[in-house]
Amino acid sequence: MAWWIYPIIVVISYLVGSVSFARIFSWAFAKKDITKVGSHNPGTMNMLRTRGFGEAILTLVMDAIKCGLPALVSYFIVEHFYDGYGDLAYFVAGISAIVGHCFPIYYKFKGGKGVASTFGLFTFNPHFYWMSLVAFVVCFLLMLFVIKYGSVISFIYILSMAITSTTLFSVWNIVHLVPVLVLIWCIVALVFALHHKNIARLVVGKENKIDLMSKIRRKKTEVSAEEGEEKGEEIIVEESAESENEKK
Repeated sequence: MAWWIYPIIVVISYLVGSVSFARIFSWAFAKKDITKVGSHNPGTMNMLRTRGFGEAILTLVMDAIKCGLPALVSYFIVEHFYDGYGDLAYFVAGISAIVGHCFPIYYKFKGGKGVASTFGLFTFNPHFYWMSLVAFVVCFLLMLFVIKYGSVISFIYILSMAITSTTLFSVWNIVHLVPVLVLIWCIVALVFALHHKNIARLVVGKENKIDLMSKIRRKKTEVSAEEGEEKGEEIIVEESAESENEKK
């Protein structure tokens, strides 16, 4: 195994992970700095609170891709040349991208809390991507109808996927099992550490709630209003055309 390939994976994945889509979308759509509004966190939850459901989903998807894609590419390249080493390369790339998201070099190392990027890490994994999607749907429904705390939903998802991946890799007894499991649980520890203020607020009952249903309803209302305005403009144009014809 050519071990020199791992520093390359770390650097490239970290640089890709350092791109902050929350900052990019917030400025592109509203000319606002996401780090100056809401919780000041450049992540999906703050985008949901301050920019709405649509931009939050867009941020989630792009943050997931920027972590999952470098990990998946690393997996296939390394696995192709060195059979059995792909899983280690995958999680080395994944945790590097997550660290980039949390401590981005482009923004003075002030980034998000790594939840969306971790979602990408588990969802792009070729072994259990479907389990990640199922866990995501379950967590989405819990947040929609039962649990209004975004941090709690994040903890449920990450712990469930960490336990699932640990169990499966242990049963399969993959090559480099211990290093892979260490990387997985380092990711869990990092995410929980970055949520220490959320955990403290949960303990004292002061954690912020998110009414996801109201966000979705507001998005539907905005879309309906836009469609109504477009139809109104069409009616005005048609009436104007008819008036011109009558004059003629």
